[in-house]
Amino acid sequence: MLVAVAVRDADTGAAARALEALGAPVGSRQALSPGRSLLLAAPGPAPAEPVVAALRAAGWRAVARPVGGGHLAAWRAHTAPVVIEGRLCVCFPWAEFDRASAPPAVEVDPGPSFGTGAHPSTRLLLVEIARRARPGQRVLDVGCGSGVLSLAAARLGAGAVGTDIDPAALVATAANAEWNGLEVDVCDGLPPGRFEIVVANIGADQLVALAPAIRERVAAAGWIGLSGISPAQVSRVAAAFGGGGEVRRDEEWAALVLPG
Repeated sequence: MLVAVAVRDADTGAAARALEALGAPVGSRQALSPGRSLLLAAPGPAPAEPVVAALRAAGWRAVARPVGGGHLAAWRAHTAPVVIEGRLCVCFPWAEFDRASAPPAVEVDPGPSFGTGAHPSTRLLLVEIARRARPGQRVLDVGCGSGVLSLAAARLGAGAVGTDIDPAALVATAANAEWNGLEVDVCDGLPPGRFEIVVANIGADQLVALAPAIRERVAAAGWIGLSGISPAQVSRVAAAFGGGGEVRRDEEWAALVLPG
């Protein structure tokens, strides 16, 4: 396995020195997009995983990557971007694909937090955001995890706020926003005010418990997107929000879209 590190071009030297110090000198460099590169380094006889762990602990966007052959093909397929309605794509910072021919990208390093865009429960809400979000709208992402929903909304020109009870999620969302050059506010509780869009991908029990608070934060002409539930749980969640709504399905997961 190689060590792959996604870097801003301005940080290439610092990343190369960090790799060298860990016994993994840079072997090649690939351009990912203007101003961004992927450094590939071989850690010698040692395994790549400890080097990756040390780099990530130091704040680098690092991952173990196969050298070649079928393993590399499978890895590239696993890290391929998720294209959402032709309006944007969600990918890892180290994903190897032609960004110039793809829709605008949101690059997400999930870290310890949930959310890369590939999971059906996340994808369901990404599709709704891509279809409905407009520049200037305000979006609240309840249980933001890695920030993928907030980042997608911000990439489409909306003003996004992410909230989560897990401090690591707030750190991950803020870091991913900075990496993407997007402005996303983060907070550890539900913020005041009303939003044109409120999304929550957090599971049925949490949605039911938060239903009154979520409804209070939706603007009159806005909408709510709820996910992380199974089709069997839709009716219970819908009832907590006053009934009605439209159901979306993706594999064994469901989402509920409700008016404000």
